[in-house]
This record gives sequence, structure tokens and C-alpha cells, in this order.
Amino acid sequence: MTKKDKRSELLNFFREKEKNKTHFTYAEAAAETGYKSDSISKFVSENLKGKYIFQNKRPYWYSQGLLSLSDDDFFRITSQSTQAKVLSDDEKLYQKLIKRSLNAFTVALEVYNRPSLENRVEAFAIMMTNAWELLLKAQILKAQGFDSLFEENGRSIPVGQAIDFRYPSKSADKDNLNQLVSLRNDAVHLLLPEIQPQLSRLFQTSVLLYQEEFAHQEGYAPLSDQSVGMLSLVIDGPEPDMAILKDEYGKRTTDEVIKFLKKFTKLEQEHDSNRFAINIEYKLALTKKPGDGDLTFGAGPDGTHTVFVDRPKNLKLTHPFYEKAAIQRINDAQSTHCITSYSFRAVVKKHKVKSKPTFFDHTDRPRYSESFIDWFLKNLTHPNWLEKSLPSKRVKS
Repeated sequence: MTKKDKRSELLNFFREKEKNKTHFTYAEAAAETGYKSDSISKFVSENLKGKYIFQNKRPYWYSQGLLSLSDDDFFRITSQSTQAKVLSDDEKLYQKLIKRSLNAFTVALEVYNRPSLENRVEAFAIMMTNAWELLLKAQILKAQGFDSLFEENGRSIPVGQAIDFRYPSKSADKDNLNQLVSLRNDAVHLLLPEIQPQLSRLFQTSVLLYQEEFAHQEGYAPLSDQSVGMLSLVIDGPEPDMAILKDEYGKRTTDEVIKFLKKFTKLEQEHDSNRFAINIEYKLALTKKPGDGDLTFGAGPDGTHTVFVDRPKNLKLTHPFYEKAAIQRINDAQSTHCITSYSFRAVVKKHKVKSKPTFFDHTDRPRYSESFIDWFLKNLTHPNWLEKSLPSKRVKS
């Protein structure tokens, strides 16, 4: 097993402070990470001061720029060995693949968020597939080396092979990506504005899965906080009228659309998970507290017409707990079981928590809601519930 670099604890501390825009002292950093204050002071002064860590007012510091820096780059920057900063050819190519993948992801979101662009659905599918292909091939390069990216004829391996590497077994995630690739390949038939409401739910999940995978691989979210609004892609709308499609595009294209929608519906029912396609569920609040709803009513400019205001949810309120905080909250609230990362993740997997939006959200990173904590605690009171949630090979409380 690869030994975890101790600096990752310090990096996570700095990132959390940057994300929350809060200051810190070296003493606070030491208490959280296990380092000594003097060691942190020396570490920052030699590697990070004036670049990523800045002094506000003695003794307070703040972090800036580490949310967009990968774990590997941080370790390279803070390495005391000059030899460690020399990159191999595979490492150089890996960084280029990651950079190109992130660029493709950003372009996909930008074109989709331009309503005036008539072929934005097609452009999104092409660029989003490209982003995934580059990200997955970077994984293969890191795991198996340069030669694994090419077939015997010298051509780059197809994206389907890269997907199989990351997702060897059938899953909602894998089917989402395969559907995205299928759309890209059959763009002439399927990427039509008329079926955008259906496509948008598939696209939304592709984006969120990419966010999750990129953050897991690189250690930071692919979009800055200021750009998070671009992540919302879902639009509502009626099922396409096949008679109109046939009149507009012809019988063969309409037949392809029908075939795709049937397969889409079958897979959606089979997986019954937001990790294949996002479900459209709106909560409408008719209350004096408009923040309680996803959609609110407001008076129009002349005071007589009613307008809808789409209000993005504040994840810090709806899903405030990261995994570590959720485990701590559960353990603090009861004394009959000691919940570990292992048992916590086993429950999440066993009960498909990640497919339940009221319990789980992964817009930026995995988060859990208060209702999930309540659900977990309630089930802990049932005899053997936790034990039954664990894999049979390793049963413990």
C-alpha cells in the first residue's frame, strides 16, 4: 500500500480555509494536522509564503490559489529535493492531458450556457466526451504507462476502452458515459434541440460525475466557486412530438430518436439513480421564507405580472456535512456504535445513499444532509442494522 504523504493533511487544511474564506493561525493549523507550529512556519516560509499563503494581520494568515492546484503539483512545489521536480515524459504528458481535459470541460459548459448558439447541444456532447476521454486516458497513462494508450497499429485506443478501464463492471456511471459517447457518435440523428429536455438530464449527470472524478483524481474541483453556476444544465419540457420530428427531419432520423429514447427510458428505470440521469424534482415554496423552495414567485416589473425566480440551493445549508463531519456528528449523537470510515461507506453503498438527492449531493464534493444524519441515527436503533449493512466477509460494529 502506498504511504500517504503527510503534507496532504496540511494541504486539505489550507484548501478548506481558502474555500470558506477564513483566516488561520499556525497554532490552528498545527492542532488540525499534527504538525508543530514551528514546522508549519518553516514549511510555509520556504515553499508557500507570498505564492499561496499570505499574511493578513499578525498572527493570521490566509490561503489563495490552492483550490486550483493539484495534489501532485503541491507535493512537487513543496519538495525539498530539487531532483524530485524533474518530470518524466509520462508525467509531462499526464499534465498535458489533464490540462486539455479541463479546457474541454470548461468549453463544454460555456457553449451550453450560450442560448443563442443553435448547435450548443451538439457542441456540448462533443466537448464533454472529449473532456472525459482525456481524463480517463490520463488515468490509464498513470497506471499502465505510455504504450497502453495505443493500439498495435499506432492509433490511440478508443474512448470505449478507456471507459472500460475505469468502469470494468456495468454501472449507472458507465451507462451514462456510454450514452454520452453514443450521442457524440450519432450526432447527425440525435443531437436535436427538440429532445434537449431529455438530453439535459443525461448531460447534467455527466458533468457532476466529471466533477467528482476530476476532484478525486487531482485533489481539487475543476471549476472555481465563481463558475459553479455553469454546472446547472437541466431544463424541463414535454416529450418531443414524433409527428413534428418526422416532418422536420424525416422518418429515418425520427426512428433513431425513438430508438434512443426507448433505450434511455429503459436504462433510467433499470438504474433508478441520479448517477445515470438527473430526475427533475422541484419544491415550490408558498411561504414567507422563499429560501425554503427551489422556485419562488415574485411580482413582475409592473407589479401585476408574476415571474418565476429559480433559486439555486445553498449546499452549506441543505448538505452541510462532508464525510468526516458526518461521521463525527453520528458518533457524538449516540454511544452504542463507533462509526468508522469503513462502516460509514458500507452503509452509503448498501443503501444507495448517493442516488438520493435529499441525503447526498456531489456538486463540488461529496456532501450529506441533516436528514441523512437523522436517518442514519434512527436506523442504528434497529437490531443488527449496521452489521447487515457491512460486507459479509468483514462484519463489525
